Amino acid sequence: MRLMFLALMLSGSCLFAPAECAQAQALPAVTTQIYAQPGSRPLRMDIYQPTTGAGLRPVVFWLHDGGWLSGTRELPEFVAPLLGRGIAIASIDYRLTSEAGQYGAEGVTFPAQIHDVKAAIRFLRARAPDFNIDRSRIAVWGSSAGGHLAALAGTSGNVAALEGVLNGHLEYSSRVQAVVDYYGPTDLLQLNPDVTTPPGSTLDHDPPEAPGSLLIGYSLSGQGLGNLRANFANPSRPFPTFRDLAVAANPITHVDAQAPPFLIAHGTADTQVALHQSERLRDALLAVGGSPQFIAAPGAGHGTLPQSVHDQSIDFLVSTLTAPTIPIGNPLALSGLWFEPATSGQGFEVQWLAGDAMVVNFYGHRDNGANLFLTGVRGGRPSYGQTLSMQMGVASNGRFTNFSAADIVRSLWGTLDLTFIDCDHASAVLAGADGQQTLAITVLARVATTQCD
Repeated sequence: MRLMFLALMLSGSCLFAPAECAQAQALPAVTTQIYAQPGSRPLRMDIYQPTTGAGLRPVVFWLHDGGWLSGTRELPEFVAPLLGRGIAIASIDYRLTSEAGQYGAEGVTFPAQIHDVKAAIRFLRARAPDFNIDRSRIAVWGSSAGGHLAALAGTSGNVAALEGVLNGHLEYSSRVQAVVDYYGPTDLLQLNPDVTTPPGSTLDHDPPEAPGSLLIGYSLSGQGLGNLRANFANPSRPFPTFRDLAVAANPITHVDAQAPPFLIAHGTADTQVALHQSERLRDALLAVGGSPQFIAAPGAGHGTLPQSVHDQSIDFLVSTLTAPTIPIGNPLALSGLWFEPATSGQGFEVQWLAGDAMVVNFYGHRDNGANLFLTGVRGGRPSYGQTLSMQMGVASNGRFTNFSAADIVRSLWGTLDLTFIDCDHASAVLAGADGQQTLAITVLARVATTQCD
């Protein structure tokens, strides 16, 4: 039974989404890179450059379908229009559950798949200048199993256990700035209970040979998602181990207020992944203050979303990734020393504090040679391209000996307008009683070990 099930799965290239396997007939030249090599087998990404625009471009990662056990990185035709809108595309391999033993000692069950996705994102951030990529504007788009991985990448930016160490580049963030999820599974243990009739289901998710069971490796005789659901609270081995894997694989587990913008699309006649799986994700994002776009396509089945949904997804990605400002998911990485080489090293010390507060200290000099030290504080989470305005104070009468805090005089000096262009560059305008000064600053040293996204 198990072998017959797997043979049926692998007989087509597109488990879960047969109608959206059509490949683009004509695509621009592609650059293929090995982004990681678990064991002795490489994982590759195809990078497609936009046909319009110039300079640094946003990029969308395409994550293929196939039930986590089949599929290829070939680009579907409906994704390619991004190239004509100034957006690059990176389509990647990731480890499949049907490839056991092909990566040496490296496994192919969860969390291997999300480790691969995050490794690919870190790789392209690290190599962004080589491919004219704007590392602060990265999105993921996937269908079915790929939709699940896209959603998980979007919600797990802070989850160290899902980061992995594959290929290194751990100084770069794997956060993304937008997600498009086409009918991806979310809560594996509820795949069968979420089915309604109509439309019913053509796929039983509970047995050990089903895709979700294979994903978490609970796939021996007598196991499977149905058995795990029935023993969810059972403390005996091996139930806690696989229960924790199923929970970790659920994008909803990791949802918080820092989740990026989402577009979620699902057909109302889907008979492979129940519509309620996507509704669960939508509701979780709404509960933390998100505003996900949710499309329930009337009459659409699994892999048969209409062209209008593809068009809306393209528009969503373009508008989100090219917006004048884009939220910084990890402002802690801005903490450190920033300076302007052109003015004898004048610059700023930036400190990001718990509770979303930024302390900025300016050190520099005036035309008369006097040193100037200023301090400002601003609350709220910043965005790239956003002008952060704050009042700057100056202290006087401080001394190194016989220190007395009561003797220090603090007064308002002027204002600072600080704009982070990307993770490494910012502009600053200081305006005070002695005039205005504009500085182009770059990061000198960071406090955090992880790059901002």
